Amino acid sequence: MKKNIFIALLFIGGLTACSDNDEGSDIPDNPGYPVTHFSKIELKEVKEEPGAPAVTVTQTYDYSAGRLINFTSTQSFVAGGELFKIENATNVVYGDHQAVVTDEINNISTYDKVDDITQGIVVTDEINNISTYTLDDNGYAISCVRQEMDGKIRSYTFDYLINTEGKYFLKNITETLDGNKSYSSINIDYSSYRTLRITQQVDKSEQTYIASTSTGNEIANTSEIPYLFLTDLYPLSFHSVAIYGKFLGDAYNTLITDLRPEDNSGSNETTTYTYRFDKKDVDISCSELTKSYGTDYARTVDYIMK
Repeated sequence: MKKNIFIALLFIGGLTACSDNDEGSDIPDNPGYPVTHFSKIELKEVKEEPGAPAVTVTQTYDYSAGRLINFTSTQSFVAGGELFKIENATNVVYGDHQAVVTDEINNISTYDKVDDITQGIVVTDEINNISTYTLDDNGYAISCVRQEMDGKIRSYTFDYLINTEGKYFLKNITETLDGNKSYSSINIDYSSYRTLRITQQVDKSEQTYIASTSTGNEIANTSEIPYLFLTDLYPLSFHSVAIYGKFLGDAYNTLITDLRPEDNSGSNETTTYTYRFDKKDVDISCSELTKSYGTDYARTVDYIMK
């Protein structure tokens, strides 16, 4: 539950910032779609569990003309003296009022160092999950059909809050399975300036979370990326590319620093977030500390934007 809480929070934040110097940019003057002013966003985290090797997870988003075109997720770890690497690659193709996201491959590589020579074996399995998004006139998704390799079909609808500046903030995602069963949803209430109410429903279970900023000391989100860990919150877990591609809405202008379940009377669960920035006020890391049932859980994600 602690991970879900943070993910919900992460979805809400982020300010669409401008790069310091757009000279030479390949972004058109009037693109007609939401724009990211970076050519690359990379997130890196080392995950450690007792009794298991440390796993380095790297997520890389590549952009052209302000639009996301490729996403690569890599997990690497050492076991038995060998380095293992698992890589998933995804591409995005845009058409008329459409974005098609294809999960292409799953590469599993093993490396063994013999006499100072690194030898490797690569095994490739086709995945071919395909998500087709229908976009409105401004380049934001209004629906999606996801076709999975096992034949399952997931359908989604999206609803937004549009502010006076024409920014789209995702307000609702609803998932339907196999065309007729409403299975999950996320609703985000923006009615309070400093407090956001996020309700997640999966099957017959429902959970509400409260995300807030520091009172009187808000931290502006001057980077162009969504909040970290957003993609882990189901059903948004199937839409990380759309989130980082901004066709699932723009990001909020203030960083969330505190998060809790609406009802945490039993666990006393709270999560706090600490951010580090470079000299240009661009986020370079986010540290999460969750306290639940008397136990602390910590993690840090570093990222690079170019």
